[in-house]
Amino acid sequence: MRLLHTSDWHLGHTLYDVSREAEHAAFLDWLLETLEAESVDALLVAGDIFDTANPSAEAQAAWYHFVARARRRLPRLDVVVIGGNHDSAARLDAPDPLFAALGVRVVGGLPRARGETDVERLLVPLHDAKGRVGAW
Repeated sequence: MRLLHTSDWHLGHTLYDVSREAEHAAFLDWLLETLEAESVDALLVAGDIFDTANPSAEAQAAWYHFVARARRRLPRLDVVVIGGNHDSAARLDAPDPLFAALGVRVVGGLPRARGETDVERLLVPLHDAKGRVGAW
């Protein structure tokens, strides 16, 4: 299996009131090209998709646009994202019905069901190039 692990994208970050949107767009373009060129089976993002718990509409659009482009170009790519300390768990979890339909797993915070940790939501199968589960 070929896994690509990233973290700390910090979409929406500004530097001395200067937008870094162009840098983020270049990174996401590079990431998509790399995922394809390296025949990556799973993209793992370990926190801090956004720079703040209340990201701008532009930052959210960049995230959603990336997911849509990745799904179109790499339909078998497993995408797994966990929230970080800069992210809002609820904001990351909100589009779960859409992401689940796209085969994208996002866990914004520790999921609970009936007061207990929802372990099933934390177990994510990762598939190899032939579609077989190669890791959890």
